[in-house]
This record gives sequence, C-alpha cells and structure tokens, in this order.
Amino acid sequence: MSAEVKSAQTRRITPQSSQRSAATSSTATNRAATSGVVTSSAASSSAATSSAATIRILLVEDSPTDAQLEEQQLKRLELPFVLHRVDSEAGLRDALASFAPTVILSDFDLPGFDGHTALKIVRALASDVPFIFVSGKMGEERAIDALHRGAVDYVLKSNLSRLVPAVRRAVEEAAHRRAQAAHIARLDRVLRMLSGVNAAVVRIRDRVELLRESCRLAVTVGGYAAVVASAKIGGSPVIQPAAWHGADEALAEAARAICAETLSRGPADGRGQHGQTSGGRGGAAPDGSVLIRAIARRQAAACSDTAAATTEFDARMCEAGLRSIVALPLLIDDTAVGVLLLAARDREVLGEEELRMLREVAGNLSFAWQYMQKDTTVRFLSHFDAQTGLAKRSLFRDRLATLLADPRAGTAHYAVTVLDLERLGLINDSFGRRTGDLLLQHVAARLKRHLPSPEHAAHFGGGTFALVEDYGARPVAELTGAAHAHAAALSAEPVTIEGRDIPITLRAGVALHPQDGRDAENLLQHAEAALLHARSSGVNQLHFDAEQHSRRVGQLALEHRLRLALEHNEFELYYQPKVNVITRRIQGVEALIRWRDPQAGLMSPAAFMPVVESSGLAADVGAWVVAQAARDCHEWQRAGLPPVRVAVNVSPAQLQRPDFSASFLDHVQSWASHIWGVDIEVTEGMFEDDSSVEIQRLKLLRKSGVRIAIDDFGTGYSSLRRLASLPVDALKIDGHFIAQIQSDSPAGKAVVKTVVALARAFNMTTVAEGVENQEQLDFLWQVGCDQSQGYLHSPPIPRDGFATLLQHGSGHLILPAEPASADADSARDPRG
Repeated sequence: MSAEVKSAQTRRITPQSSQRSAATSSTATNRAATSGVVTSSAASSSAATSSAATIRILLVEDSPTDAQLEEQQLKRLELPFVLHRVDSEAGLRDALASFAPTVILSDFDLPGFDGHTALKIVRALASDVPFIFVSGKMGEERAIDALHRGAVDYVLKSNLSRLVPAVRRAVEEAAHRRAQAAHIARLDRVLRMLSGVNAAVVRIRDRVELLRESCRLAVTVGGYAAVVASAKIGGSPVIQPAAWHGADEALAEAARAICAETLSRGPADGRGQHGQTSGGRGGAAPDGSVLIRAIARRQAAACSDTAAATTEFDARMCEAGLRSIVALPLLIDDTAVGVLLLAARDREVLGEEELRMLREVAGNLSFAWQYMQKDTTVRFLSHFDAQTGLAKRSLFRDRLATLLADPRAGTAHYAVTVLDLERLGLINDSFGRRTGDLLLQHVAARLKRHLPSPEHAAHFGGGTFALVEDYGARPVAELTGAAHAHAAALSAEPVTIEGRDIPITLRAGVALHPQDGRDAENLLQHAEAALLHARSSGVNQLHFDAEQHSRRVGQLALEHRLRLALEHNEFELYYQPKVNVITRRIQGVEALIRWRDPQAGLMSPAAFMPVVESSGLAADVGAWVVAQAARDCHEWQRAGLPPVRVAVNVSPAQLQRPDFSASFLDHVQSWASHIWGVDIEVTEGMFEDDSSVEIQRLKLLRKSGVRIAIDDFGTGYSSLRRLASLPVDALKIDGHFIAQIQSDSPAGKAVVKTVVALARAFNMTTVAEGVENQEQLDFLWQVGCDQSQGYLHSPPIPRDGFATLLQHGSGHLILPAEPASADADSARDPRG
C-alpha cells in the first residue's frame, strides 16, 4: 500500500462545499497525500459554520475508495464537518489525543488491526464518543456483538444511505448525554453548596461573616463565577454589598462595584419607599434589573443572557463577562433586608431545580440573619417561637396561670383551645420545609389578628397552636360554637406561598375553666387530651371529656401493667382440645393465653389483648406464647403421654419480625416430629398479598413440618385461586357459623357445609370452633367435618389438667387415647 493511502488525512467540509463535484473531491484527496490536510473554502463566515457547530468525524478506514464514498454520503449532513482518516492502531491513538473527534466511523476488517480492537481502544480512551461500524462484511451476529461491546450503530457499505441518519442520531444522543451529565454535575455542586451554607448557619454567629462564607462556598463549591451578598448592616437602612467573592479578584470587584452603584440609586427598603431611580445607558432604568426587582418584589429574579438584556445593570454585567445572573432577596417579616446575587459566565444555565435550591439557600440565610441576636435575643428565643414570634408553651402556661390568679378576673370563665394544623408534614415533604415554615407564619399572623391580644396565643411547636379567651357566662354549647368559629376563621381561605394556594385544615381540643381544670397546667393537658381524641376519632373539634380521658388514662395504666406482666412472667397458657368428630379422641390442642393479674386475678384475653395489640406488645407476647407452648408440649412428650400437636395463634406483628422463622424453629426443631410439635394459626387477613415476606416465612416453616391453619375462616375475603396456592393445612370454621346451625335460617348450615367441601377439595383439614351442644356435633359428623373444638368437649384448662384429659379422656365426648393406628381410629364410628 502506498504512503499516500497510509497517511492521516483531514478534510473540512461545509454545507456549500458539499456541492462540489466528485472530481474536485478526488483532486483534494490527492493533495492530502502530500500536505496531510485539505480544507475546502467556506462560503460563509456566519455562526452556522463556526467551530462550535462543526462535527469532527474520525474515519478508521484503509481503503481510499471506500473513504471517498463515505465522505460523499456525509456531505448530506448539511452541517460543517471535519473528516480525519486513519488506518492503523497508532494513528487511532494519536487522533483520539489530538483530533478530539465528535463521532468515530470504523471499518471492521483492517490489515493487522480489527474493529473490535478499535472499539476497545475508544472505550478506554474516549468512552463518551459514539462509535459506529461501517463495514461491507459485517454479519448480523457480529453486528449484535459489536453493539453489546459498546458500539452505538452499524452501517453496511452496501447501504451507505443509512450513514447520515446514523451519524446525526449518534451525535445528537451524545450531546444530550453530555448536557445531562453537565446538568447533574451542576445540581450536585449547588446541593453541596447548600449543605455547606446550612452548616455555616449552624456554626457562624456573626451575620457579615456568615455572608462572606456563603459567598465563598457559592464560588468554590457551587461553581459560580461571582457572588455578591448585599444587606442592611451596621444599623444602616440602605442595602449595600456586605460580602463578595469571585473566580478572581478583578471579577469579584467588578461585580461588587456594579451592585453597589445600582443599589445606591434604587429602592433600598424592599418596598419602593426610598430613593428615586435614574435612567441608564440607552434609556435603561436601574430599577428594571434583576437586583432591584428581587428587592422590590421580594422574590427571586433571573436573567438567562445579559447580552440580550436592556437594563444598564445587565449590560455592565455582560461587559464584565457574566452572562447568567440570579438575585434572591433575604427577607425578614416579608421585608427585604438584603439580596444575594449569583452570576455565571455561561448563558442559560439556571434551571428550575437549581433555582429551587438557591431559594432554600436564601431562605436559610434569611432565617439566620433574622435570629442572630446577642444575649437579649437568646433570652427572647427561650420564651418565644422563632418562626412565629408567639409564646412557647412554658410562657403561655405562665401567662395563663397569671390570668387565672388575677383577683380582678372575679367570676370570669376561660376557654383554652389547642389547635393542630393538619398535613404539615406532607406540605414539608412536598414543597420543602421553607414553605411549611412560611405557612406557620401565615397561620400565626391570622391568629394574632383574630385575638384581642397576641399574649393570648402561643405556638407549641410543629403545627400546634393555643389560645385562651374569656367566655364569661356563656353556656358550653355556645362556647363550642365559638371555638369552631375560631378554627373556621383561621382556615377560611387558603394561604398563597410562592404562587401555590395551600388550604388550611385545623383540629381543635377545648378545655373550660373551672369545670375542666382550675390551674393552667391541667387546662392545657386537658385541651391537648381533647385534641388527641379528636385526631384519633377523625373529628375537627372536641370538648374535653373527663370520662373518655379517664378511660385513656386507664388504658395507659393497663399497658404499663402488661409490660410488667411480661417481665414478671404473669401470663399462663390454657389448652382447649380439638377432638376428632368420628373417633372422639384428641387430635390436637389450641394454646390460649391468660393473665394472672396480681390486682384482678385471672383475666381472659378479651380483657387485655386489645391493649396488647394497640401498644406494640403483640410480637413480644406472641413470642412468649410460642416458647411456653413448645416447653409444655416437649414436657408431655418426655412424660410419655399420647402424641399431640399444639396450635398457637401468631399475629402479623410476630410474622413481620425478620428472625421469626429461625426463632420458632429453635424452640421445636430438636424434638418435634410428624405427631409431636407446635403448629401455627393465623387470621384470614394475613393472606392479602401472596408475595409478602410473611407468606414466604410461613412457606418456609411449612416445609420444616409446621402445619398452618386459617383461624376464623369465612370472615375474610380469600378467593379460591389464592386459597389453592397458600401454605395452609387446615381451615377453622368461625364459631359464629357453628352457632347458626340450630337456628331456623339454613345460612349457617350452608356455610359450614360449603367450607367442609371446600377444604376437602383442597385436601385440607376442617376444625369447627365454638361447638357447644350435641346437635351441632351431629351436624358436623353428617357433613364430614374433621375436628370439633368447644365447651361441649372441654373449656380451656391448665397444662396439668390437659395432660390428664389427653391420657384418660372425659366420657363419650372425649375418649381416652389408645395405641390404635390413626386409620383404625378414623374408620370407627362411636355412634355405631
């Protein structure tokens, strides 16, 4: 191969030059062999053919003819491009370093150098450059393999009409990826800047020093070219630059000087009440700039391209080399006390997400600026809420106590109302904590306007407010209406914050003096108790109910006693047998919890289990039941009693524990068998989601020999499809249906018969709960129910009593165990 073919060739093609004939192109190619570069003449010097829009195409091709054909196709791009050809690995590596291609086109078969090697080199040295194979022998299998290795497309030389669309798409997608990466990197820098400013707010106690550090962070971390923070400092009523920073000192000083001059001529108090504006160059007025707009309107203002702006301020910023600017006001009580200006060298770099984070920076600086006070401010904040300016709980309580103790009050009666702003957490999560803080401030302002004195209101934190008023001799019913009117007045209209209308919903709890309490602390506690009850019951307002409060206090006391009961081992297990309907022998037993309370004696689960479940004790109590049932069953086994399996009720809270399966098996695995062991009963609602973690744990236990039963079957919503796939061995028919067997209505009998048939179809055992008379047992025998459980056979009895019952039976309803096989027992009919 000649030296002409092997040499690297670069060609610059513009849309106009693409109209040249093939002969001209061929001549240019020949000249390239000696000069190394051929550049076509440009018909236009417009921005359309500038280097910024030029596509740089690196062609890895050893055939000049094929290269010429591909170049002819590429002229259809209708965009200026530079074509650089190489035909060796060394040439490719040099071109990646010096030519900086936009896109790479590569043949697949090259002498001593193949397309896979070229692709591997590009992925290692220029992973973001799109790579397209252009080959005449590339089969579909190799093409797919190339795409998996990192190529973005492939074009057959026999179908070069696809080349231009492939190149255009690859270039556009690569540009989009780079833009996305740059956008994400910028947001990351701004987020890190926000984090740094937040840390500075906590650490720095001097306001000017805080602004200096914020400006520094904005440049060094946030990536802005220049930042100027202006504020009212040293008691001055005029906003002037207080801190600034830039990529270099000259740029920082230029930005500071422009801001200082503009602010000296514009409104200085944020409401347009001070100073007159004067015209600038070209008739532009300074008060039209983003800096003055941010102060006057008390909201962020931005200019995406200062070169296209008409104000003097923006024009001077452009002259300084700053193309994008944003100004954010620093507000105290909705009054601008400063402005933070951030500028970048590039145009149109400010997106909505970035602006949202910058607003949070300004909001945090405003908060810090407002409440950085010396000793008097610290004392103020110890008694007043920083966000709303209202009294905190302790000060409000003291004020209320003073009001109640005032002898001039005479026979005056007071109402204490505690209000709670609903969905504040959701508002914080949805719109940001700053929006939530502003909402609290608006509610506080409405509360102040609604009351005769701000001393009669308080903010307890979060979304909770309180107020007190004299209601004189008005009846309670009328006072309740007045409290409702307060809440309605506060929530009558939504609050508009940064263009969003946010509705206000309040709940209220009311306590009256003197009937609900004679001292300030009791009144506050009772009003808060009424609010808590209003939340739990879903109503907007409740008056304190002493009886309801007493029940809640009693429930808390019971919860405390139950926690101690678990620690002091005051729980016991009673056992109720499950009897085979045909053989009348015990086939299983259910463990039922009892509480031997030192105060009230032996208590049934109905008296304390609701509190166990509502207080979060269900999992711990359930774990004790499993452990105790396993100990009792193992003891019966060692005593040589007839075999029996013990069923325990397992709550959803137990199954949700990650270690439930392992803990359960630890109690039984060493001694259990197919006739001895501990089984599980769960409610039907446990099986709402077939793929839940709880279901998977039950399947694991079932594989280990544990049997699973659905308790109270028929009261839930299990479908036949789901029932067939669940890890279930038995269905326990709810006692409600058993009780209906004797009634005139055939519904109960029909349900029992259906459940038995359903269980038989799915090869499951049926257990009837709540069997209390012979007629019910006879019907169960007629329909083929397997087991019967209820007071007809035996009430729940202690462990030792059940051991005796298991071995010796109890009349014809429970026969003593005998060493006969299970099949023989099942075949014998005790009524025969």
